[in-house]
Amino acid sequence: MAESIGIVGLGYVGTPLATAFSASGYRVFGFDIDQDTVERLQQDLETPVELPSTRSSLAVYEQRLEVSTDPQPLADCDVIITTVPTPLTDDSMPDMSIVETAGQTIGEHISPGTTAVLESTVFPGATRGIFAPAIEQTSGLVAGEDFDIGYSPERLTPGGDHELRNSVKPVSAADNGVRDVLEDLYSTVVEETFPAPSIESAEAAKCLENVQRDVNIALINEFAMACSAVDGLDYEDVLSVAETKWNFHRYRPGLVGGHCIPIDPYYLIYELERHGGSTPLMRQARSTNESLVEFVAGMVEEAMTERKRAGNSDHTDRILVCGLSYKPNADDLRSAANESLFEALAERGYEVVGYDPYVDETAAAETFGIDVWSSIDERVPSALLMLANHDEFTHLSLEGIVDRYPTPPAVIDVPRLFDDPTRSDIVYRRL
Repeated sequence: MAESIGIVGLGYVGTPLATAFSASGYRVFGFDIDQDTVERLQQDLETPVELPSTRSSLAVYEQRLEVSTDPQPLADCDVIITTVPTPLTDDSMPDMSIVETAGQTIGEHISPGTTAVLESTVFPGATRGIFAPAIEQTSGLVAGEDFDIGYSPERLTPGGDHELRNSVKPVSAADNGVRDVLEDLYSTVVEETFPAPSIESAEAAKCLENVQRDVNIALINEFAMACSAVDGLDYEDVLSVAETKWNFHRYRPGLVGGHCIPIDPYYLIYELERHGGSTPLMRQARSTNESLVEFVAGMVEEAMTERKRAGNSDHTDRILVCGLSYKPNADDLRSAANESLFEALAERGYEVVGYDPYVDETAAAETFGIDVWSSIDERVPSALLMLANHDEFTHLSLEGIVDRYPTPPAVIDVPRLFDDPTRSDIVYRRL
């Protein structure tokens, strides 16, 4: 049984994993190349404060948890778990450079007998084909002989009900004996593990889980956009009828953000097509969900045009985006869809500003390159673009939010927070 665990990458996945293992009695060393991340976590170790919802308070673990930008302590770890990002290139191809660099860093410090586990989302075959060879390259050791490898996909949901402890944890390894050992290890921090038949099946499953959601959301997005062209046909009315059937699964339309659904399908598409597989449905789902950006931008433009025709023109053309995180009641700003939407609005000549009570204002401003207000009525907007279904927004009414300003702004309601207006001076659009 492992006594010391290394965590490479201290983001949304690595930090809760490090705290969970340390709380279970393991000595944990966390490594990250970002100095700001490490300094913030070191400060949290010394000060008993509660971190955002995706993490736990670190203070109680200070005797068993060390974080650093120096990877040298990895040499003393029995198991090293890697949780680094796997983004896309500009042409939507898998970018495995961070995983490869992490593997090389591990290889420079790994000791014989260590087990190296990858948790990052990758295409099937990447753990054996890229991660393990990167470790071998700098260590001079051989996977399967001098060190073991495993793969266990993460399933965290920032701001949601499914956290590390109560999510089923698939575990795989190069052989069943190593897998059994890893299952025992993970069972100390999760309620249930699942022994995956192979590393490749676990890698592919992580991608497929998000491909399935992508396809289902694309269907509803396509349907909602098409309904907008048909008089008297409201997608919400249709869904309310359809969901009375026992096997109908309801999904909500909207922009698809986050780090998983917009990215993971391309990892699976890449590997399947590389081997001659056909994935037109997966590609179309991505295209449909990405097309919603232009559709929403068009809704904003139509609403602004109608507002000006009604005589409510001003000189700012300022769009206040309410809700910058990619999902309700979360602080996660990872949303390429939001970035694309803000760029599309700026190209149309609008000034985009933001407000979100759940996110760090400075981080949001840096992420999206826009001004972020500390309140919804800091200044006067020309339009309100409601993007996130935050609890704080659901308590508002359409008339109440419009009456905060001297001149009624147009309201574009993507998550359908409000009912239709009862006043003729309110320009209102909803998806």
